[in-house]
Amino acid sequence: MKLKYFLIFLLIFFSCNWEKKTFETRSFQPIVDDSCVNYPITDNRIRVDLNNPQETSLFDYFSHIELIPLETNNDVLIGNCREIIHYQGRYYIFDIRQHRVFVFDNNGKFVFQINKRGRGPGEYLILRDMSINPFTKNINIVDYYSIHSYDLSGKHIKTSPHHNPMIAVFNLIAVNEKTYVFWSPMKANSESGSCRISYYDVEESKIFHEEYELDNIFESIVIVTSSHSPFYEYNGKWFFYHFVDNVTYEVGPESLIKAYTWDFGRNNYNPKKLNLPYPSNNQSSLGLSTLPYRIIFQGQNKRYLMAQISLRNSRNFVSLIYDKSTNECKYIERFTESVVFLSRKVTNEYVLSWSSHDELENFITEEMLDETNRQKFKDLMKAKEEQNTIIIKYHFK
Repeated sequence: MKLKYFLIFLLIFFSCNWEKKTFETRSFQPIVDDSCVNYPITDNRIRVDLNNPQETSLFDYFSHIELIPLETNNDVLIGNCREIIHYQGRYYIFDIRQHRVFVFDNNGKFVFQINKRGRGPGEYLILRDMSINPFTKNINIVDYYSIHSYDLSGKHIKTSPHHNPMIAVFNLIAVNEKTYVFWSPMKANSESGSCRISYYDVEESKIFHEEYELDNIFESIVIVTSSHSPFYEYNGKWFFYHFVDNVTYEVGPESLIKAYTWDFGRNNYNPKKLNLPYPSNNQSSLGLSTLPYRIIFQGQNKRYLMAQISLRNSRNFVSLIYDKSTNECKYIERFTESVVFLSRKVTNEYVLSWSSHDELENFITEEMLDETNRQKFKDLMKAKEEQNTIIIKYHFK
């Protein structure tokens, strides 16, 4: 009888330990946080077959599409929408042509604008970027050499020069309460060489780390052709990517950390061995069309990682959608709806994009919309005067 109980005990003991061992050694485990499953990227590598385009509908991923026309009047005319941030029930619009920030509510009704162009206190000349600091709850707008902070009502708080008045900052993010990270495509003569990423201590007003060296050939190319921030946020972390680098980096608190790699097989290339000619003022993109690919956009949520790339000798973007739950990446030249799809921001609930009024028909057809949004589309098409930017939200299933 004792032997019988002993054998049962051994069976239970080894069964429990075997289950535990199997769980711990799996390379692919979703992370559950507050009842939300966040899937990891398997092996930190995404394999893409650029010789195998796949037939895909937008509605394989999205349940419906929402249009939010932004209010238009003589005092509220957006010139060139470079960035949109949706934060606490408002849309913050960065107009790079007019160097302004327009703010609208959830329904697209105008609330206020930041228009402080000049040389006086609290004013700026040329804006390069806009972000919202989640720690201070301030709007940060960046000119080449200063950081201007405003509260969420548009009131100016302070202007701070950044670390080096000889180097132009193009983008800025706050990685924690005391650290900004700058991106500058222009050469920075520093102890660490031609570094483009700088870590800035806000309290001590100084740079404490620099990295990411970039061939000087990309300096003037990036300045002219860059159209958005090289940073994106996911699950409380920031990520950085460059259009010729197939490695994407997590922006750690003190340095960049390799996060994942795009593997394009035979189309992979080493950006340091490209030998591209230097572009002139009227040939800013000289040589770029010969690259096998350029990564134009990236963003991810709990399940999908989405990217847009430009292929060799092509002016059109193609889409890459990596499903982290199945470890499958689709290469999509064009969706079955035969419309343009441009991801601008990816959240767990939706993909945020936008279009100018005169180009909306390239992105949306009536058949793609429900009754409410179809009427909005018809009204926009009937408008005799040019309308402001239209926000497009693709809601995930």
